[in-house]
Amino acid sequence: MFDWDDLRVFAVLARLGSLTAAARALNVNHATVGRRVAALEAALGAPLIVRLPRSTPLTPQGQAIAAAAQEMEAAADAVTRRAKTLAATLTGPISISLPPALASGFLAERLPTFQSMHPTLSVTLLATSTITSLERGEADIAIRLVRPDGPAQIRRRLGEMRLGLYAAPAVARSPASGWRFILSDTDQADLPHQAWLAHYAGDRPVAIRSSDIHTQIAAARAGLGVAAIPHFMANRLDLAQVDAAADVPSRTIWLVVHEGVRKAPAVQAAAAWLTESFATSPFRG
Repeated sequence: MFDWDDLRVFAVLARLGSLTAAARALNVNHATVGRRVAALEAALGAPLIVRLPRSTPLTPQGQAIAAAAQEMEAAADAVTRRAKTLAATLTGPISISLPPALASGFLAERLPTFQSMHPTLSVTLLATSTITSLERGEADIAIRLVRPDGPAQIRRRLGEMRLGLYAAPAVARSPASGWRFILSDTDQADLPHQAWLAHYAGDRPVAIRSSDIHTQIAAARAGLGVAAIPHFMANRLDLAQVDAAADVPSRTIWLVVHEGVRKAPAVQAAAAWLTESFATSPFRG
């Protein structure tokens, strides 16, 4: 008989395609993932993956097992969501996934209000630029800057995050023809404001690329170049806005929950507080 936890690890590996990615998702090292999968192969008496240097494609047997494993994973996630809706009191953990800019620059400083309202709830802020899976229970609530399109997702528009062009004062005083620019890495280059900035830069040089907003801000403050930064963050810093007439695309802010947990008391309380927090913020201006 195989270990059910080995099957869960294999399901993650099958979905993500590499030992490294699976290890990152499971918060273990890649050797642990490899050992778990090897144990499952031994228990089932069949090879499940092809071990290549940069990827682990599934064997035909692995594809069949992965399909069954992922059905079981989905069923387990559904049980977890159902359990959340059965909770009768506002106690326990609640996790909120959101972009790093909104986590550190807006929501974290407002958490004391929520905790005073609901002292028995423990909040986890998952500050990430990637899309967390509500279906797999990676978060209870998500705040996103892209329109949600999942079939089981309930969404609500919270407001707009507006951006401008900012640089260190010395750079701002220099001729625009000599500006250098701070752009996102390739994984976010197609975001509307980043595609716009790349077009705006034209033939002018790119000083640095980073998809982390805090790194972009640090680079701008260091005088490396011009970056597209949310107004609500830049207004607190020693940065100067350049070309204030530039029409940098804004980002719509969405609140998203899975329909399977929307009636859970903790989710309802957190969603109501988030909605009110954004409704009374500059994002709704």
